[in-house]
Amino acid sequence: MALLNWRDARHFDHTRDLPCRWCGRPTPLRDDQRRPSHKVCAEAQQTTPATTGDEPRAPVLDPDPQLRPQARRAPHPAPEPELPAVLW
Repeated sequence: MALLNWRDARHFDHTRDLPCRWCGRPTPLRDDQRRPSHKVCAEAQQTTPATTGDEPRAPVLDPDPQLRPQARRAPHPAPEPELPAVLW
């Protein structure tokens, strides 16, 4: 698999994220023609023999970041039970 060299600053758009032309998820990255594309998506398209590289995949129906599943976090420990007051 050929890796793309996207070190040049022209591959990054500081102003906004746009949907990737291949997977539909938001990305600040741009390909050589300034079209929004993740680097890994563009590299995967280079190695896929079934496509010419010009047919984008179906976009994600709802790229709203608030609807994406959150990263799993360790659950909070159960609170310590309160001990009854001891009367002497």
